Order: sequence, then structure tokens, then C-alpha cells
Amino acid sequence: MSTDFMNIDGNIKRVQKETLTPYKIATVILIKEYCNETTKAIVERRDFCLAALKLIQSPDMEFNELLNILYSPKYILHRFAHQLEVQLNVLRGKGVEGLLDLFDSVGRLMKPITLDHSLSLPALNKNSVLGLYIRRVIIFFEKLPFDQVVALYEALKRYLDRRTNASEGSDISTGSKTEDSYSNDTTKATWGGRQAELLVAQQAHALQTDEHKAMSPAELQVLVRELLSCSPYYAEAHYLSYLNCLRVNEYCGAIDSLYHCFDRLAPLENRSAPEDRSRIFRYAALNLAVLHAQFNHKQVAQAALKEAIMMAQEAGDNVCLQLAHAWMYHLTTKQKGPLIERSVGKASMLGITHTTGLGLIAYAHNSALEAKSPSQVFETLMKSDVLNCQHSMIDLMSMTYAEKSALWAYYGKTEMSSVCAQLLLLHNTGDKKQHMFNGPSTCQAVVNIANILVEFGEYSLVDVVLGHAKERFPNEPCNKIWMLSEQLYMFTQLMRQEKWGEAEAIALNISSLDSLECKFRLAEVCLEKGDYPKGLECINNIEKDKQITPQNKIRAMILSSQLMCASVSSESGIAGVNSLVLLNTALELAVKNHLSYYEASIKMHLGNIQLIMGMPTLALHLVEEVITQILAHGGHYDQGRAFVLYAKCLAATAPTCDKARKEVILKAIKALSKARNYFMKVEAYGRLRAALCLESLLCHEIDLKTERNQCAFEFRQLDQQLLTKLDNLSLY
Repeated sequence: MSTDFMNIDGNIKRVQKETLTPYKIATVILIKEYCNETTKAIVERRDFCLAALKLIQSPDMEFNELLNILYSPKYILHRFAHQLEVQLNVLRGKGVEGLLDLFDSVGRLMKPITLDHSLSLPALNKNSVLGLYIRRVIIFFEKLPFDQVVALYEALKRYLDRRTNASEGSDISTGSKTEDSYSNDTTKATWGGRQAELLVAQQAHALQTDEHKAMSPAELQVLVRELLSCSPYYAEAHYLSYLNCLRVNEYCGAIDSLYHCFDRLAPLENRSAPEDRSRIFRYAALNLAVLHAQFNHKQVAQAALKEAIMMAQEAGDNVCLQLAHAWMYHLTTKQKGPLIERSVGKASMLGITHTTGLGLIAYAHNSALEAKSPSQVFETLMKSDVLNCQHSMIDLMSMTYAEKSALWAYYGKTEMSSVCAQLLLLHNTGDKKQHMFNGPSTCQAVVNIANILVEFGEYSLVDVVLGHAKERFPNEPCNKIWMLSEQLYMFTQLMRQEKWGEAEAIALNISSLDSLECKFRLAEVCLEKGDYPKGLECINNIEKDKQITPQNKIRAMILSSQLMCASVSSESGIAGVNSLVLLNTALELAVKNHLSYYEASIKMHLGNIQLIMGMPTLALHLVEEVITQILAHGGHYDQGRAFVLYAKCLAATAPTCDKARKEVILKAIKALSKARNYFMKVEAYGRLRAALCLESLLCHEIDLKTERNQCAFEFRQLDQQLLTKLDNLSLY
């Protein structure tokens, strides 16, 4: 980003102007006293290095605050703080001559102690952090005319007088913890140029990579106002405000800050190179497109993107064109595959590695939705992995792990999805990690772990994981991820406990986070409540969506078939035939898109309908074919449903011979016992009650009276506790 801007008079200035202040003079004296001290303990060396780094990076502070830092128990620097007070009082007595002597003596610190010995070292290395700071201050002082030197001395006297007035009646040098009146002073902080640039860079980097290390939105906005009060034409401060507004989803503040940023970066009309003038404008249009894309204003974003593309084409700026190209395929829904391919190829030729890596991830994602082979999809991600590791692009490394986790879940391999999510979290942990990426991909990995724990009934662990997500990702856009997961977690619990009214309220709340998921959940509630017309209406609304993914199409078909079966008597063959046709269409779609878990789930639904239609043998063969897939990759709720259906098929196909029938019934009872344990774990009390009823009937058939009575007793207890009754026993 350019560091020039256009001021009111039409003259080009630097963004930030460095000025010498009494605070900088005090810091220079502190460094001088430390360097002149020959005997220093190790702990004093360590504490001085930490304190000095903090002082030269902080804004100007009052003398009381400076001394409070040096006298605080955090640092063992009491004697240097005392020497600083003494030297400042001496300097005040000497006048302007004292300032000249001070900078003369500071300059000698960076010269060898003895000129006749080649191996002698100076007290302060001129290339060190403190040496560079001292050299900058000396240069600024030498440029000052005499009247400004006098003004600096007068400002130093006022600086010390404010401390005397504020600390009257208290002795700071004793290290007492009396309340400092400075804390109530409303004097605003004065930011120097280098301090402001460092702070803006640190906060912008934190917002983009590791947000929980950044200031809170309110604190950061106050800081931006302080920076702008010191330098109203500081464009980077406006850009930091823009990033801060984006994370709290504030549209007006974001667009206002972006306009102010590029207004201050606008070049002069008499700039020699015409491309310099257009560069700011095309990147301004590109940033504006990104802003509107962030708020899902696709048409406005595309209009701004076209403007950026036209200006980039006029200037021959291939980098800007490829960045615009990447956003173009992000915003469009047609011909995404060829667009991404061209973007990746051109970006690779131009050496734009970040755009290339991002394009590879997008291409893998799009390939999965277009039913490409999973091996081809993961091969593309492997290319992205190689590129990301070669160029140490931590954000894209995290994004690749998250994409792998999502793809494994999409293909129905829950265990692999969990492993990839945990690898991402492991990649971003450890005390030795200097740079971590805590963006949306990391949040999604945390949420994936929570979702998997929900499926296995580990609700106490889910609360811990979601609590961690809330603490780690408090702001936009990441907080929407865990908010949606939390709402779905509550919805799942309420549905399994048959609290339909509360579940419907949660489903409506989801609409603000994901409107499509809201419709699915409302359809599920309608199915359980028996409101079949409303449920079918929700499914119809889902199917009208032109951008619906194959996975969601299959979900809609399964729900539609369940609504058909539930709305018509089980003896009616028409509903069964219609459901079979619908489920076979869904099965074909699942096979085409390599969705193995949905394929197994659809076959379980088909087996259930075949059982209802009086084809138990076919149903048993179908269930036995896919139950392994359900047990390997499904949650406890799905595993329990699979065991119940398996037990029903076994009971329906049991031979009439007493001994052989008893063996089959015992096998069915064993399956129901496993189902009971799973339903108990996930607190699916309605399903548990149905399993107990079926098990008690089977136990009664083979004369297991003790087991029958136990099941009947548990059934009665649940029947009395549950307010609603699960009537759709014919559904899978």
C-alpha cells in the first residue's frame, strides 16, 4: 500500500511525521544510563531489554506512567529509574546546552571506547535495535533549527512539571502502590510514525491470521481514532478500521473506512507516471468488490470487479487481473471449473503463489461437487499441499486440512474427517509455534470435532469444545460457524428427546445463520409432529434452489420419501411404490457423486420400505449388505436405528421351526440390546422406548420372562416420563 497521500494544499507528504518529544528524550537518557553502567546483573540485562523494546514501540506516555513501568515489580530496574529522574533534573537545570551535551554524549556511545585498540567494542552497537533508535533520534535532533530546540526544552520542562504536580505528596521512588492521578488524566496518547506503523501492521496481521491476539473491536476502534487524531491523513489506519468493521459485520463503517483509505492514497494529477495514478483506483475497485462479496452483495461486487478488470487491462496489470479473476469465479455459479483452471494456470505462470494455492483448493472443492473421482480431488489437494509447504503459506495449509476434513465427511468417511480436523488443530498448537493461523478453517475444524462428539452422545465434551470455540473465535466471520453448530446441537438434543415445540423454535433461529439448513430442520420437525403438508412445502422450497448441492438433493429426497410413508397408511402400496422410486433416484445420485454413507443410508430406507411392503427377505439382504458401512462411519443414533431395522428383518424372516426360530430371535434381541445402549447414550428416548417395546415382545415369544419384564418395566417408566409419543414407528 502506498505511503503517500494528497493533503488539502495539494502537496505530497509522508503519512506520518516523526517529531522529537520529551518522552523520546527520557527514553534516550534511560538507554544512555544503562549503557554507561559497567556492572549489570543478568536479570537487569533481561528486564531492560524487555522494557526498552516496550518503550520504543509504545506511544508517548507521561513521566509518571514511564516511572510506574520502570518501578513496577515486573522489572528489576529501580536503580536505572532513579538515575533517569536524577539526569532529567540535571538536564532541566542546564537548559538548552544540556540537550546539546546529551546528544553529543549519546553519539559517543556507538564509538569504540579506546580508539587505539582495534578490538575494543562500543557501549552500544549501532546496528542493534536500540542503536538504530538512537541514531534516528540523533538525526531528528540535528535537523531541528535552534528555535525548535528551545521549544523542545520548554516542552521537557512542562513534561516534568506535570509529573511533579501529579505525584505531589507521594514518593514514587519507594515503589509504593499508591493510586496515580495520571490514571484519571484524559491526555490522549501521541503516536510517532514508526510506532504507529508497527502497531497497524501487528493488528492487521492478527486480524487476518490469529484474531484472538488482536484487540477487541471496541478497543481497536478507539486506537484507530487516536492514530487519526495524531495523523488525520494516515491511510493505513483507515484500512485497519475497515478490517475491524468487517469482523463485526458493520457495513456502513467498513465502506466508509475503505473510501477514506483510498481517498488519502489518491495521487496527484501531476504525477509523472500515469500508471501510478490508475493503480490506486483499480485496487480500490478490487477492494470494494471484496467488501460487497463479504456482505453477499453479489451483483454490486461483480460490477465493482468489472471496473477493476477494465482498469487493470488498460494498465496491463496482470497481478490485479488474476486477483480479480479469482474473485470472479468465487462470485459466479456458471462454468466454475474452466474459470478456476484458467486462473490457476495464469497465476502459476505469473508466480502468484497464494492465488495459485487458493485456486487449487477451490478446484478440488468444485470437482467434488461436479462428481469427479475422489482420487482426482485429493490429488489436486496434494498439489496444493506441496505449494503451500514450499512457500510456508500457513493460512492455506490450514484451509487444505479443513477442506480434506469436509471432503471426507462429504464422502461419508467420518473417521478420516475427524483425523484431518485433529491434524489441523495439532498443526496450530504448541508453545514453539511462532505463527499460528486461527481463521475460519481452524474454527471449522473445532466445530467438526464438536459435531462428531454430538453423534456419539458425548454431550459434556461437546460443551467444552464449543466453549473453546466461543472463546477463541468471538467475532465475524468465524463466530457464525460455531453459532450454527451450537444451534444444531441443541436442535438434535431436543429432537431426540421428543420436544418438538422447542426444536421448532431452534430451527427457526437457524434461519439467520443458514436458511437452507433451517428448511431441512423444519421439515424434520413437521415429520415428527405429523404436520405433513407443511413438511412437504419445506421440501419443495428446498428443491427450488438452483444452487443446491447433490448432498442436499439426496437429503431432500429422503425426507420427502419419509413424509410420503408417514402420511399414508402402511398398508397402502401406493406410498411404498412412490417412496421406492424416489429413493432409487436418490441412490443413483449418491452413487454418481461417490457419497458412500448416503448410499448406505438410502439402502437402509429401501430395506425398511420393503419390509413394510411384505418383502422381508429382500429387506434383510439389503440391510446386511450395508449395515457394516453404517456401523463403521455412522454415529450412535444411526447405528441404533440400523440395529433395530436389522432385528425387525430377522424377526420377520425367522423360520417357523422352534429351535431355529429361537436362535434367530435371540440374534434379533442381541441387536436390539445394542440399539438400546446406543439410544441411551445419545438420549434418544423415543427410539429407546420403541426398541424396548419390540425387545419385550420378542422376549415374550421365546419365553424369556425375566428379560421381558425388565424391558416392560423400563418401557413403562419412559412412557410415563415422555410428554409426546413417537407414532411413526414404521419409519427407519
